[in-house]
Amino acid sequence: MKPIRHRRFCRKAIAVACASAAGWLETPAAAQQVPQQDAVEMRDTIKIEVTGSNIRRSDVESALPVQVITREDIERGGFTTVAGVMASVSANVGAFTDALSVGVQFTGNQFPRPGLSSVNLRGIGDGSTLVLINGRRVANYAFDGGAVDVNSIPLAAIERVEILKDGASAIYGTDAIAGVVNFILRKDYRGVEATGYGAWTQQGGGDQYQATITAGYGDLASDKFNAFVTVNYQRDEPLRAPDRDFTRSGYRPDMGIIQLTRWAFPANIRAEDGRLLNPSFDSGCTPPMSYPFQGRCGFDSMLFFDVLPKVDRTSIFGRATFQLNPEVQLFAEAAYAYNKFSASIVPTSAGDIPGQQFFYPAGGPFYPAAFAAANGLSGDLSVAFRTVLLGSRVNDVETRALRAVVGGEGSAQGWDYTAAVAYSENRQEDRFASGYVSSSRLTDAMATGLVNPFGPSGPEGDALLRGTTVNGDFHSAEGTTWLVDAKASRELLRLPGGALAIALGAEARREKLDNTYSPLVNSGDVLGAGGEHLSTSGSRNVQALYAEASIPFAPGFESQVAVRYDHYNDFGGTVNPKVALRWQPMRELLLRTSWSTGFRAPTLYDLHTPLQPSFTAPGIGDPLRCPVTQEDRDCAGEFPALFGGNPNLEPETSTQFNAGLVWAPVPGLSLSLDYWRIDKKNLIVGITEQETLVTGGTFAGTNIIRGPVDPNYPDLPGPIEVVLLRTENFGDLRTSGFDVGFKWRAPATSFGRFTFGLDGTYISKFSIPGAGEFAGNNDGPYAIPRWRHYASVDWNYGAWTATMAQVYQNGYDEFDQRLLCEEFGCPPRRVGSYSVWNLQGQYTGFRNTTVTLGVNNLFDRDPPWVHWPQLGFDGFYANPRGRTFYAKLTFAFM
Repeated sequence: MKPIRHRRFCRKAIAVACASAAGWLETPAAAQQVPQQDAVEMRDTIKIEVTGSNIRRSDVESALPVQVITREDIERGGFTTVAGVMASVSANVGAFTDALSVGVQFTGNQFPRPGLSSVNLRGIGDGSTLVLINGRRVANYAFDGGAVDVNSIPLAAIERVEILKDGASAIYGTDAIAGVVNFILRKDYRGVEATGYGAWTQQGGGDQYQATITAGYGDLASDKFNAFVTVNYQRDEPLRAPDRDFTRSGYRPDMGIIQLTRWAFPANIRAEDGRLLNPSFDSGCTPPMSYPFQGRCGFDSMLFFDVLPKVDRTSIFGRATFQLNPEVQLFAEAAYAYNKFSASIVPTSAGDIPGQQFFYPAGGPFYPAAFAAANGLSGDLSVAFRTVLLGSRVNDVETRALRAVVGGEGSAQGWDYTAAVAYSENRQEDRFASGYVSSSRLTDAMATGLVNPFGPSGPEGDALLRGTTVNGDFHSAEGTTWLVDAKASRELLRLPGGALAIALGAEARREKLDNTYSPLVNSGDVLGAGGEHLSTSGSRNVQALYAEASIPFAPGFESQVAVRYDHYNDFGGTVNPKVALRWQPMRELLLRTSWSTGFRAPTLYDLHTPLQPSFTAPGIGDPLRCPVTQEDRDCAGEFPALFGGNPNLEPETSTQFNAGLVWAPVPGLSLSLDYWRIDKKNLIVGITEQETLVTGGTFAGTNIIRGPVDPNYPDLPGPIEVVLLRTENFGDLRTSGFDVGFKWRAPATSFGRFTFGLDGTYISKFSIPGAGEFAGNNDGPYAIPRWRHYASVDWNYGAWTATMAQVYQNGYDEFDQRLLCEEFGCPPRRVGSYSVWNLQGQYTGFRNTTVTLGVNNLFDRDPPWVHWPQLGFDGFYANPRGRTFYAKLTFAFM
């Protein structure tokens, strides 16, 4: 199953809330960046809106579990990207990262996502986590339209991140099934701030550099306006697979892992009886590039991969605010982000594919005559080789994200209101930069006999091979979102427990997606780029009305009731309610619970992508024929495939339930425990080899098309001709677990003050009926570790601060059908736990200057070894850089 990308009314339900954060339990003042000494004075005069509710209130204790990551938390964590910040959130499971933007992401796979970094709360699909900027939607990543690319959000402009770990379809929109991540950007700034940052890995490769400048002018109180701009540039150097022991090779017979391909250098020869042979087999092939394996040479692709790509990021964010009068404020925001991402993959494979065969001529100067005669070969030789001389294939992926908002907010007749018009777009371009080969030119070059697939060619043959290269546009996409919204809230009357407040709102948006492949790739002449790629185009209009009430019906009791109606022009209307209850029986204890429903329509990409040709992944053979025939055509994988969308998809629907408590037995100490459960129906997934080619796969009987029965194996079905890998509704998903939070701000001492914190998530269940239980293993779209946490110890002493933090997840069982059990045995594969400690120190004693020094991965812990295609580690979670030293210098002038 590819990463999950993702109406009903209720009878009754309960739900609750608490002080702001279930995880870190930030106080209301801290959550809103209000200085602590002013919090009490401002509490009765300032009304603010907290993620999870549309009601503005002076008492910001929310009815829902909201984790708040402040700007100070980001600074102390040593994070350099938004994706890095979100990786520290324990509820974020199976999110896309830069480390996954390698390999098949470039060559026409089912859901191309190069350069994407996403958020995936609860692991149920990043399309089920709603990502907002200042409470409003932004355009999704354009290549597949499935999620927001958080690396298009400028980290330098973020004031805080509010993470609602509860369904919020009734508040923000139907697809907020797992929760909401709301990036709150700076609202105003005065002065100038400049920052320089550098990070260097101990083992080499993957260094990072960053520069940021922020400048603002104007005081809202006296000047009635403020305008500021933030500009950031970041450069990430690539990390090559040979630079780390755990990614250096895919040849691990000690672990039953042989990740070698039949396209090798020196070339393998396909005999008429189907065998693969190699003239260099007896001499040991050419390690470490290729190894003897099953009578042929197997090619180790890892030598040519980037584990982390080279990335250049530039972002600009600006905001202007005008205070027309004490009651009315106008604002305008604009943001632009440009990311250029370059990554290397294995050299082009040539030959041994139906319709893409290459031959070395019998009269060529490099013809292995003695070997051919000894093995009964004659005439032109059908070869399977890689164009090693041309080096790795390199793709350049450029992302441009634009966002503009114009709006106003204020108060009138007891109502607090806000309204805005917003436009956002996300554009991607993927280009063949180097290493790609023209099939027709290679055919002509091979016919001369001067290109030697078995060894060095010499100057003339090398020149011919270099002349086969192609570069140019491969794939481009654009996603746009227009949004108009307005909402208002007010207190109506006093109840025994406080003020009854309501909120009303409306929203309209238009989403559009265009996904286009170039004439170059559709010519069919680019090896390794698949067959014809059909363009995709679609649009959608959505209108919504919503209402919410906060009802403190008795002292210590408060309920939140919300309902939202959304109308999709392609799926009709849906109503989603939410009910929450909060009870504080004593000052030290708060209980909460909530129930809600959700609805997620298929993405435009899911619906409108035509079926188009490609190939299945290497190494996953025919489950019926391979165990008997042991022939390469049945066992090596890479069968012809058709992938694409499905216009007959049904929407996903869901119910969510939460229940928990917060206990603060003494000042400065708080503990929380929350149980959560999500039931999702009509799961939308991209069908993969796991559901078709693996024995017992759900779609094995319907999505594999076979040819006639082979007379040599009359008792077996015919060979696979094509595998259908398209988007399907896959049944139901049920997941549940617990969130735990701990924070203790210890009393001040003569040597400073310490603060201890932990935010953890335990997944007790993650199952799809009929497909199995996935909690604690990687048998699904990605690994679902049962436990993850982020823990920290902060120390403050005058101008000195320090932070020690741990990112931890426990191990899981690895299932992989590519393990060669019969030949090497398959001992139980337990992927070990992953624990990384980070240390940072900061000094602010110099005037207008902050000096920061730190070490990430202090103990230089390697990620546990995983048989992950073309990686060697779990790219969803692990950071392959190893011990990294960094320094940051900040100058600020008011």
